[in-house]
Amino acid sequence: MEIKMEKLWIKFDEWKLDFSLEIKSGKFVSVVGPSGCGKTTLLRIISGLQESKGKIFFGDKEVTKVPTEKRNIGFVFQGDSLFPHLNVFDNIAFGLKMKKEKQIKEKVLNALSLVHLNGFEKRNTVNLSGGEKRRVEIARAIAFEPGLLLLDEPLNGLDANLKEKMKLFLKELSEKTGLTMIMVTHDIDEAFFLSDEIIVMDSGRIEQTGKPTEIFLNPANDFVRNFVSDYVLIEGKQKIVKGKKMIEGKFLLPVKGKGKAFINFKKTNYKFFE
Repeated sequence: MEIKMEKLWIKFDEWKLDFSLEIKSGKFVSVVGPSGCGKTTLLRIISGLQESKGKIFFGDKEVTKVPTEKRNIGFVFQGDSLFPHLNVFDNIAFGLKMKKEKQIKEKVLNALSLVHLNGFEKRNTVNLSGGEKRRVEIARAIAFEPGLLLLDEPLNGLDANLKEKMKLFLKELSEKTGLTMIMVTHDIDEAFFLSDEIIVMDSGRIEQTGKPTEIFLNPANDFVRNFVSDYVLIEGKQKIVKGKKMIEGKFLLPVKGKGKAFINFKKTNYKFFE
């Protein structure tokens, strides 16, 4: 689903949101920026939970006045939004029942398969791990086969190891489903690994939109440059050496103090560019 926003405008006490934006179908797009810059507000406008001036199109259809429940959007909110009194199956089926969908069992099981939670139907959500809960929330959001999936800080609150696993899972989900996915995050590392395109926001403005490499290598202004300044890109080529994947390149890395610096490649995720 292609998303087009024309002349969005909404005024708050300290800043206003004012821009136009287009997101191509099937892309994973991350919206990054400091807290309070308007990232979540943008998701709420797209979903119809927040009114604003301007026009919103899903494909060729204008949805500016269309209510949230009729926009065919899956939304994963911040924090734990599961119903503790319902098991995994009933949590995922809840929205399907509200929409009076058919073949509910088949759709729930298919969603569980996509998030690698086969056999979890009868589990109590209270006993799930943080990553499992997040995947159930995603399964609930995609069970009715939406055209767009919105993710508001989906990795927030997870420990480092689990966060890395969830990044790989989201990458796989994007590739498997072909869904248009828009993720809000304050973590540029998450955005860089997952995204086809990154939108950098500040105080309701879009400071830059582009591919991850463009954002890092050619920041549009000082704000973007400072926002990505704590991250370093290194260039290398993937090759197979004695049956193992290796990365070869010329690396010049800043280090503090004396001695040698090593990179633990086993714990590092990569995003390769053609």
